[in-house]
Formats: sequence, C-alpha cells, structure tokens
Amino acid sequence: MGSRPLSSLKRSLLAFAAPPSATVGEGVQSVPYRQSMFRRPPTVRRSFVRRNSCSFIGTVVCPVKRLASRHFGVYTFLEVKGRSAGLNPSSFRILLAMLDELAEISLNYLKPNDLIYVRGHLGSYEKHNGNGNHETFYKVFVKDLNFIKLYGEIKKPMEPGSSVEESSTPPASKDLERRDRLHLWQIFFANPHEWWDNRQNKSYSGLPDFKHKDTNERLWLREDDPPWVRRQLQLYDSSMRTQSSGSKVHGWKVKDLEL
Repeated sequence: MGSRPLSSLKRSLLAFAAPPSATVGEGVQSVPYRQSMFRRPPTVRRSFVRRNSCSFIGTVVCPVKRLASRHFGVYTFLEVKGRSAGLNPSSFRILLAMLDELAEISLNYLKPNDLIYVRGHLGSYEKHNGNGNHETFYKVFVKDLNFIKLYGEIKKPMEPGSSVEESSTPPASKDLERRDRLHLWQIFFANPHEWWDNRQNKSYSGLPDFKHKDTNERLWLREDDPPWVRRQLQLYDSSMRTQSSGSKVHGWKVKDLEL
C-alpha cells in the first residue's frame, strides 16, 4: 500500500527536475516551460491598436450589391457556422462591406455559396425592427478576402470519347473536417496564448504543432493550408520573437493593426 504513493512522488520529482525545454509525455510541459508560457501579456499604447480586428470563415448567402454611398463600395452577407458539435451547429450572419479595388473584385467574382475567409475591422449599424425599435447589427469592413478550396474541386480531365465527366468528390465529411480545422485556426489566431506551441519541443513527429491548454484541441501544420494561415503564423512568430528579446511593445506591426 505504501509503495504506490512513494512511486508517484518519485515520478513527480522527476517531472519537476526535467530541463526547461523537455516535454513529459504528450503535451505535458516542464514547469519552467509552463511558467515562460504564462508570462503577463505586454502592455501597448491605446493609440497603437486603433480598431478591432476580426476574421471569419463562412459562406456567401446573397449576391453582391452596391452600397448607397458616394464612394464606390459593395456589400453582401456571410453565414458563419460554429464548430460541428451536432447535426445542427449554431450559426449567425454578418454584413461584409468592401470598398474601392476590393469592391470591384468582389462584384466580379464573389457569388452565393462561395466559401471564403475575410479579415477586417468590426463595425456596427442600426436598423428598425418589426416593432419600430432600433436594433444593432454588426458588419466587417473587409481588407483581405480569400476563397477557400474544398476537396474535390480539382476535376479530372475527361478521357477521349467520354461524354460524362467522372466525379472526384470524396465524402462530404472531408469538407466538413476541413471547415472545422480552418475554424480551429481562426480560434487559435484569436487567442494564441491559450495554446501550447510544441513546434520546437516535439518528442516524436506525431505530436500536434499546437495544443489548447484547456480543451486539448490540436492543430497540425499541413502543406495544403491556405496562404492566410501561413501569413498569420508568420506574424505570430514575429510577435513571440519580439517578446523574447525583452521589448515592451507587442510585436504586431502597425500596418497589420490599422485595418
């Protein structure tokens, strides 16, 4: 009976004695490493962060229309679904506003049912509801827009003499899995300090690159990740390098925050 507590104590002491860069088991970091990850976030000047940045992945639900304003602009609505916890995941719709060159591009190429990633700053507007009361809605002033390619969109060339094109679309579950993974990247970039960064501390290749500290959700980098994932990850790495060098200013560049 007494040997079990003693063996547990020995394992605990060995874990505490691990070097700072070591990992004890899958996703369990050494104490110095955990302490370094839980440092107080840096403080920035209010003028440095001028607007609320946001990003969404969703489906275009209506044709692009022109804004009623003096400046050339267009708008549409995006349906954003939550993670697939059941057969009927929650969703919401938000207005997207595009101006100038991005408005022209959106008017020419964006259409209903397109799956897109947008980044911009968050705003709001008011409308009267059916009872005549003011109701607040939210919108995104889009600064970056990317189409998301689903599995099966690359079609096989037709064989000579064939009249029907073969379908290369895999089961719909793969598309759903891809959407969930991209949504998880969105959650990561919203609060990267809530995740363990295991890229430099993998004891074996099967470990995830990032793991959530509370929910244990996991992310792996893949070659088919869309460009925006790589861009945002470069900004994250730049921010972490700035913090580790002792700078008191957050590492995000001003041009990336002034949306």
